[in-house]
Amino acid sequence: MWRFKPFMHKEPTGLEGRSIDIGNLKIHVKNAIAEGGFSCVYLARDAVHVSKQYALKHIICNDEEMLELVMKEISVMKLLRGHPNVVTLHAHTFLDMGRTKEALLVMEFCDKSLVNVLESRGSGFFDEKQALAIFRDVCNAVFAMHSQSPPIAHRDLKAENLLLGSDGLWKLCDFGSISTNHKRFERPEEMGIEEDNIRKHTTPAYRAPEMWDLFRRELINEKVDIWALGCLLFRICYFKSAFDGESKLQILNGNYRIPELPKYNSFITDLIRDMLQSSPDDRPDITQVWFRVNEQLPVGLQKSLPDRQPEVNSAEKLEAGISRPANKSPAGPRRSPPPPPTSVGESARNSTQLSNTSKAGGSGGQLGAFWSTQHADNSLVEENTIPKFDDEPAAHYTAKLDGIRLEIHPIPKNSAPAKEENAETHATRRNSHGKSHKPEDGPSKDFEISFFPKDTDHGTERPKASKSQSATGFQDEAFNSFVAEFDTKRVSMGASNNKSGKEEALEAEVERLKEQLKQANLEKGEITSKFEKLSAICRSQRQELQELKQTLAARTPSPNKDASRNQTSPGILPSANPLVFL
Repeated sequence: MWRFKPFMHKEPTGLEGRSIDIGNLKIHVKNAIAEGGFSCVYLARDAVHVSKQYALKHIICNDEEMLELVMKEISVMKLLRGHPNVVTLHAHTFLDMGRTKEALLVMEFCDKSLVNVLESRGSGFFDEKQALAIFRDVCNAVFAMHSQSPPIAHRDLKAENLLLGSDGLWKLCDFGSISTNHKRFERPEEMGIEEDNIRKHTTPAYRAPEMWDLFRRELINEKVDIWALGCLLFRICYFKSAFDGESKLQILNGNYRIPELPKYNSFITDLIRDMLQSSPDDRPDITQVWFRVNEQLPVGLQKSLPDRQPEVNSAEKLEAGISRPANKSPAGPRRSPPPPPTSVGESARNSTQLSNTSKAGGSGGQLGAFWSTQHADNSLVEENTIPKFDDEPAAHYTAKLDGIRLEIHPIPKNSAPAKEENAETHATRRNSHGKSHKPEDGPSKDFEISFFPKDTDHGTERPKASKSQSATGFQDEAFNSFVAEFDTKRVSMGASNNKSGKEEALEAEVERLKEQLKQANLEKGEITSKFEKLSAICRSQRQELQELKQTLAARTPSPNKDASRNQTSPGILPSANPLVFL
């Protein structure tokens, strides 16, 4: 016997009727307001402040990929928190259910979507001001995403993801399809993975041509959102999709028709045409779109710049995977680097001071690192190799010219022969230790140039001749040997120049052949790309023709059957009069 329970309450399903603590919020879950494949959105009320309402999104993560997408969605919503045209995330948590994990997101509640508003208006189209005001709110949110580094592409802009907030502003939601992986897919395995992601996380009616056909090998980046914005503006203005039936061939060729009614300014149709360009390079960026829309609004509704979210700390930026652009330096006045140190001791002292400054923090850190590494070493090399007579007029300088030591030292006025010997001994000692020495004597304008060949076998200097011997003859002999060696080198250099001329001609010919090969490869790549595009279009057309044939075959009756029905038997002759049976 069946037992009837008229007063039994319906058992709650999911989270309905439960009270949950999420972060600092205690909420009471009411009824479900939207459902998806692996998620459900509930209406919830604050348990303390009953007048406050929230939207609770419950997501079931069956695998690591789904969990990663949810965490990415949370990170982007935290990054954009406070933006007037982005749905606010108030709190979130994860529940470990064993094999699966569940995510709970407490968000701002918006009771209407753009689809609800369009359906409720019937045939009451928006005027230009209303349509552009709605569209600029969407562009505000997209601008905030595209201005990050790297730019964040939403990838699922559509009327269903635009909600009307309690403040009267339109807000963007559902960041589960966002991507910062902007690249051109070349390898087949990469194309297969990307095609699967596009199929699962984008809507066909708003999908850009480069996402439909990866064999176009065009860069897939944030410009896919510009295409979706063109489809969205078409939907806002004409209450229907730009591409009826979501035909792939229509989208690849950019075939759409502007309805005759309602009549809008040519600015709107031109903007739709520019955003629905087949090539992403031909579409404007979000900044150009925003300013074009803003200029067409009444003066009272215009804004100077797009709305931005409040500044977030660096920890939230790192969590969202957003970093500072490599070519942007932190704000601050530019300063000229300090003058280079003039000696080894000063260089070491400056390096120590600047390195301490860099440890203490501030803008001097980079300068300290520079002088303590590069400039200190460079200054030491310059002092040892390139003498500066203006800086050290009374110093002794030594240079080596192919085994002959050229020694230049000042001859002080009214100096005795003993002082000359001391000066020469002092110069030799300075050269052996590699240190610079400044005598306290005043600057002198007279210099003596002496050539001293070195002993090549032992690496030691030849003993100096006494002053009683003829120093002039020795210097002439050294100078003549130097000139002879220099002439020999010049002759060998002339022979090498002849060889180098032939080598340069051969290298120029090789470079010219390389350029021709490079140009041929570029032409080959262009021809291959065009062939693949035409092949893809032919495949699509062939598939559509096959579908049309099947549809016609299913609807049209076979002529053989009709002929067999009308055909009479060959053994029976038709009679003119009907048979009458008595």
